[in-house]
Amino acid sequence: MLTAEIRTEQGKRPVRRLRRQGMIPGIVYGPEMEPLAIKLKKQEVEKFVHAFSEAKPITLKIKTDTGEQEIEVFVKKVQIDKVTDEVVHIDFYKPAKGHTMRIEIPIRVVGKPVGVEKGGIMEIIHTELPVETLPDVLLEHIEIDVTQLDLGQSYHVRDLRLPKGMKALLPAEEALVTIIVPRGLEVTEVAAAPAETEPEVIKKGKKAEETEEEKE
Repeated sequence: MLTAEIRTEQGKRPVRRLRRQGMIPGIVYGPEMEPLAIKLKKQEVEKFVHAFSEAKPITLKIKTDTGEQEIEVFVKKVQIDKVTDEVVHIDFYKPAKGHTMRIEIPIRVVGKPVGVEKGGIMEIIHTELPVETLPDVLLEHIEIDVTQLDLGQSYHVRDLRLPKGMKALLPAEEALVTIIVPRGLEVTEVAAAPAETEPEVIKKGKKAEETEEEKE
């Protein structure tokens, strides 16, 4: 939970003054509300900023002249100062029931692929999945089990089992994780095959000829 207050400060100078006072400006918006300017305590935000995620709801307690109201929101954008690395502004989104929202859900990869056991290299192509989803089926993360992936194989978007009401915004053929075959490993396997099979084929051929001669 984060606490906030209604913000009346507008413009660059008043907002700079606000930040010097240890406050962070923000805004709350959604399909069923007018944009609401707010301000949050910098010290409180810094405690939770590492856990911010588009897929994780936050209860925002907003203090007003008439009391307090609590709303469930999602962090849509966190602006960071390029020089100081401090949070300078936060956008919150309040979804409406029955309305879809577009967010990025973190992807969590679990298991050790068969292909890695054989010398392959696992490449994680996407760490987040863009989706269009209803708020009530939202997932904090999507887990991908890559244990069965062999050399040269990939886990694609089409392999995901998403809940009803959630749609991936990447093509079905898009690879999320792939097992790369190192060049040296590939050459070794291809080169070794002829050396093992050729003598056997020759031997069988010769034996076949001798058998024919014996029959005659």
